[in-house]
Amino acid sequence: MKLDRLQSFFSANPAARLLRSPHAAPIAHFLNLQFKKTGDITVGHAELVQRLGEYLDELHVTEPDCLVDRPDNYLNDWTSAEVRWLRRYHDADYAEPVYELTPHSEAVLKFLDQALDRSAGFIGTESRLKRIIDTLSDIVVRSSADPEARLLYLRAERARLDEEIAAIESGTGVATYSATAIRERFADAVSDLGDLQGDFRAVEESFKEITRDVQRQQSDAALGRGAILGYALAAEDRLKTADQGVSFDEFVRLILSPSRQEELETIVERLQDLDALAGQSNGMERVRGMISHLADEAEKVLRTTRRLSATLRRLLDVGSSGSRQQLATVLGEIKSMARQLGDSPRTEGIGLALATELNLHAPMERTFWRPPATFDVGELVQHEPDELDRFAAFRNFAALERLDWGRMRDNIRRVLAHAARDVALVDLLAEHPATNGAVELMGYLQLAHDEGHDVSAGKTQLVKVAGVDGVEIAYEMPVVVFRKHPTGRVVGTGARL
Repeated sequence: MKLDRLQSFFSANPAARLLRSPHAAPIAHFLNLQFKKTGDITVGHAELVQRLGEYLDELHVTEPDCLVDRPDNYLNDWTSAEVRWLRRYHDADYAEPVYELTPHSEAVLKFLDQALDRSAGFIGTESRLKRIIDTLSDIVVRSSADPEARLLYLRAERARLDEEIAAIESGTGVATYSATAIRERFADAVSDLGDLQGDFRAVEESFKEITRDVQRQQSDAALGRGAILGYALAAEDRLKTADQGVSFDEFVRLILSPSRQEELETIVERLQDLDALAGQSNGMERVRGMISHLADEAEKVLRTTRRLSATLRRLLDVGSSGSRQQLATVLGEIKSMARQLGDSPRTEGIGLALATELNLHAPMERTFWRPPATFDVGELVQHEPDELDRFAAFRNFAALERLDWGRMRDNIRRVLAHAARDVALVDLLAEHPATNGAVELMGYLQLAHDEGHDVSAGKTQLVKVAGVDGVEIAYEMPVVVFRKHPTGRVVGTGARL
């Protein structure tokens, strides 16, 4: 532990913020009831609002001044970017938003569960020491490839088993655990089960982070499809080959194996017959639902990986559609230029570029097309505009000056007349600075579009102009190039601005 990391944790970490909250006890109690005790991975919005309302009604009987706001306001707060005690998202299987615990809330509930067990005075030291020794011994034996060492271990195990079999057959008795030892080991197993269910959030969060990175890079026009796909596939491979991913794959194979499920069901049935565990109703209930809950957790993580694959597929579909649209635009420009040259043919400066190499692909490389997923847009927060901000916006709008379209067209003609080649917007502004700030930039963008110049929507650049107060501001806008011979698609005078 380092002091700076501890200070950062206690000041900004959502888990520490929950523990420091004045209402930490009822909030943690409610989250534990709804997600851990019931075994629910996700809960729908309407149902969780109803459950929270009922919980607050019961709480106000004894504590009328605790958590007095509306249930939906609390859910909005707990899912905000600053708090992050719950995660709210849209699932394809539900018609409304659903909620699940975040890794931070899982950590808090795990910490409180362990702390309360320790404060209750029951600490299974003997069973944990035996488990530690058995685990370390198994590591030593299974990590060695020496056949002699492995045979020595197996012969010792066989001798121990033969001795136990002989003792039972001779009638000297069967060694069993005491009631205390049984309860110790059962408590350890229930604790490990809770930890395992909480660990799924970390595995799922890793896959979600990859998906978010792919979507962010997809929106960045500067990156090509190959670079984005390469990053996504490499990141997914790194996750699957990392310790966390390898362990999760082994877990999925284990929990989905029919033979292991039958074995676990048999073990659970025999546990319920033990008198030493007669009073362990809560733990027994969690163990009975262990198989179904773990299978649901694994399926939820697998759905996240499938969403990553769907994101990659949409990336290919969007990229292919964009390529087709770009090709159609280029062909349209070629036809328009050919019609112009047909009326007044030019004898100089005409050339033709030929592609001498073709990249051929097998037509069966791509799967059948599927329509992209559609999502219902839901407003999750309510926004009330501030009156001061509203008046400030109107005041700034009223201060805008009327654009001089004639002067702007003259600027374009003069620059092109003295230039040896096409002129970019930034070069034009260097010679004729903008006097009306961002509005004049929009005017040049409108003129370039209407009069057939180049407007590259897929590429952006920073253009700096002076604002109304004289301060220079940088704006990100499409790359605009004024051509000496535009296509001549004049559709208006810029009145749309």
